[in-house]
Amino acid sequence: MRRIAYIKISLPFVLIVFLTGIIGVFAIQTVREISFNTERLYQHPYTVSNAAQSINTHLIAMHRYMKDVVLAKNTEDMVLASNMVNEHEAEALKRLRIIQEKFLGDKNKIHVLYENFMAWREIRNEVISLKKNGRHDEAADITKGTGATHVAMLSQSVEEFVEFARNKAIEFDENARKESYRSIVILVILVTLAIGISLSISIYTVFSHVRSDNEISKRTHLIDQHIMMAQLNLDGEIVDISNALCRFLEVFRSDMLNKPSNFFLPKEEIDDLAPAIWHQIRSGAQWTGEVKWITKEKIVKWLSLTILPEFNSKYNIEQYTCILQDLTSKKASLTDNLTTLGNRRQFNEIFNYQIKLAKRNNDYLTLAIIDIDFFKRYNDHYGHPAGDDALAKIGHAILACMSTAND
Repeated sequence: MRRIAYIKISLPFVLIVFLTGIIGVFAIQTVREISFNTERLYQHPYTVSNAAQSINTHLIAMHRYMKDVVLAKNTEDMVLASNMVNEHEAEALKRLRIIQEKFLGDKNKIHVLYENFMAWREIRNEVISLKKNGRHDEAADITKGTGATHVAMLSQSVEEFVEFARNKAIEFDENARKESYRSIVILVILVTLAIGISLSISIYTVFSHVRSDNEISKRTHLIDQHIMMAQLNLDGEIVDISNALCRFLEVFRSDMLNKPSNFFLPKEEIDDLAPAIWHQIRSGAQWTGEVKWITKEKIVKWLSLTILPEFNSKYNIEQYTCILQDLTSKKASLTDNLTTLGNRRQFNEIFNYQIKLAKRNNDYLTLAIIDIDFFKRYNDHYGHPAGDDALAKIGHAILACMSTAND
């Protein structure tokens, strides 16, 4: 039963830890996915688009400087313009290699673009050769005609890469949005589930504590009402006392708190028993014995008295628990109703015990046999009621001579 209770208590917490782990793993995976999508956007669409637009810029610059080559008035201006064309061509080729590395589409398109780029280089070389040979008009016609057309074709091809990169960016963005929405929905579900389980556990725990407190209160009330017990401090003063014991003692609880208990011994036995009790319980052992208690109505009560030391975490005594049990009913079966003296049954029960006790304590045991003189004459002369009254008085007289409960 205890193992089942532990499982019931631990299972919800294990489930929460499991859900928290799932949420953590899913959150990490989501962050990695977002990072991956961002990296893909940067690695392909943005990189390819920027490289393609840069190529277009260099193509325009190349065509413009080719015009400068044609319009050059001298060799120095022509060489300067040709160098500028070469620089922009080199930069365009660098961007083309970037596209070739990052492009996610058909690689054959990059090969075609490169071949067309090399074809434009032949046109450029032809124009420069004609210019150097003084054939200015032919060079100008090729630049305005074939050269311009070829540059426009190259620019159109590059624009296709820009358009592809733009579409890819839109695709990545849509996928990222869908992934983000899916992640949010799953996280909301998991978090809601975790919160629901946490609330359920909290409610269950609160109600369990309330139920336990009620059970403890009921048990405490039953103990308080039916068990005669008291808590004593190290000086033997009453720290707490049950109502059952207060009723037996015919006192109010408030009148007993912080008062010396004297272990609830009869006054005539305090001096004899209290030192022995203190000696035993201060050593950490419990003390158990029987005492005779006479109520205010002169009714004889027999009590079993047990005193238990209580220890703290360092095994030092911090207080004592005193428990009393009414043995009067049990004793009634062992005493004579008329004389209130012990009967033959009680004698048989305690005689061997008293012999063993005397041997253990190396003490004396005294047995007195008493005869009543002329009782038969008294009983016959005054009648049986008078004889019974005489027996009762003799019994009381004998009991009055007894100084301890063991007498």
